[in-house]
Amino acid sequence: MLRNSPLQGMSLSFTMTAMSLLFLLVFFTLNYHSQADLVADTCKKVDYPDLCLSTLRSNPRSKSVDHEELACIAFDAALAKSTNTLNQIMLLLKKTNEPILKKYLTTCASLYGDAVDGIPQAIRFVGSDNFQANLYGGVALDDAIDCEETFTTGELGKRKSPLTASNNVVKQLVTNALAIVNSLG
Repeated sequence: MLRNSPLQGMSLSFTMTAMSLLFLLVFFTLNYHSQADLVADTCKKVDYPDLCLSTLRSNPRSKSVDHEELACIAFDAALAKSTNTLNQIMLLLKKTNEPILKKYLTTCASLYGDAVDGIPQAIRFVGSDNFQANLYGGVALDDAIDCEETFTTGELGKRKSPLTASNNVVKQLVTNALAIVNSLG
């Protein structure tokens, strides 16, 4: 029998190291699953859960955040799509010579300019003043809806909107972001 053998100390050291590594592995696995559950639980409470899941999970920041940051990520996605839609409108304005279409697109450009300005304000207020976050987010939602209605109920006649798909995505992204903000209390 070996008493106070150097091998016995190495064995104890190896066991402690292995147990520490096992603990860290379990801890990080549980933390990852709890974050994945946070995204899933959050997205169950919004109007467009599939879009919510794909939006939040596609952003690497969502892996280690709280509800407030998830709301900011959702607004970030809405801002990106609103900016993209504004760029799309500007391209369409350059390409068209049709006066009625130009008027409707100009209206939408103004609306989306407001949305692109307002969403960062909504983000700024998330968590500190959710009422203000809702106000700014609500304006962006109204802007997307109003742009679509410019074409469908236009004073110069109804037209097929070239922006329907983009307007719908912006509307859905902002609606989801607002639902997350409202869940903050």
